[in-house]
Amino acid sequence: MSSDTGELYVLREGDGEWEQPIPLREVVFERLEAEGGLSPDTLADFSTYVDRADLAAVLDGEGDEQLSFSVEGHTVTVTADGEITVTS
Repeated sequence: MSSDTGELYVLREGDGEWEQPIPLREVVFERLEAEGGLSPDTLADFSTYVDRADLAAVLDGEGDEQLSFSVEGHTVTVTADGEITVTS
């Protein structure tokens, strides 16, 4: 999911039954912190690591089913259904 501002979003379950759109970069940086021990404050701008158009194509179902990119020695994989995984 994308917005007019160019921000990419994924849906995350919120309180109750609602799903909330969360900026993709936020979710990726949270996962990198939780699973890789990287502080978002020490990471470069998200666009340094991955091309927004490539991510948008995956999320919009117009490209491959997943995209992997490297962030400070960790591999981040984003799938067409919004799943985000981080591996070392």
